[in-house]
Amino acid sequence: MSTEWSSFWNDIRNLHWGAVDEVILEQVANVLGWGPARTLVELGAGRGAHSRRLYDAMRCDTPHVYDLCPESYEYMKRAGLHAVMDPSELKTEYDIVWSNGLIEHSEGDHRQEIVNEHFRRSRDWVIFVVPRRNWQRKVHRPRARVPHQTEYTEQELMDRMCEAADACWGGRPATSGVRGFCPLFAVRHIPDAWYPIVDKLLGWALPDGLVIGWARRPAARLGAEGEAGGAT
Repeated sequence: MSTEWSSFWNDIRNLHWGAVDEVILEQVANVLGWGPARTLVELGAGRGAHSRRLYDAMRCDTPHVYDLCPESYEYMKRAGLHAVMDPSELKTEYDIVWSNGLIEHSEGDHRQEIVNEHFRRSRDWVIFVVPRRNWQRKVHRPRARVPHQTEYTEQELMDRMCEAADACWGGRPATSGVRGFCPLFAVRHIPDAWYPIVDKLLGWALPDGLVIGWARRPAARLGAEGEAGGAT
């Protein structure tokens, strides 16, 4: 069996860890902060490398890394990761549910559904890292064909996270945010309207080449569930 990502993950160059990966990891780790041991799952994990580093840095339990691509799954298994390809093998809930370069590939009704799935499986944190279309095209297309994706604006990501929180958590997040960041160096935010112009001037190393969005479940909701669980 193969997927549209099979040719991408069959190229060994796409398995390397680079400077961009370090920046992504720092952004995610800074959102989560240092805390107690937590369970974590990465959806659409690809190499699974980011969750492996988070496991080391954030004191997470052995992370689950989920991907439907057989080549990706085999790579993660050989790397000694807890790789999952069958969704029935996932836990019902994790403390942290996140993805890197996943949700921008969905379209139509599935666009909201895949965001909702992150919230349904999370008991605390949801985090998305979304590469902008122009950045993704310039980074990867010279060496491998990346499946089609459409742009995810910061406002759309925030709106979809709020909708998912209402539907899956029964209310708005206690903490949430969306912002762009540069994969290589710290540069201030560029408004969406200026992005195509700056794209042509600067190339792929854009100040807002990547977007991160996060949401945390309301503490009152967590407390109520804990009390209910203790009562039974």
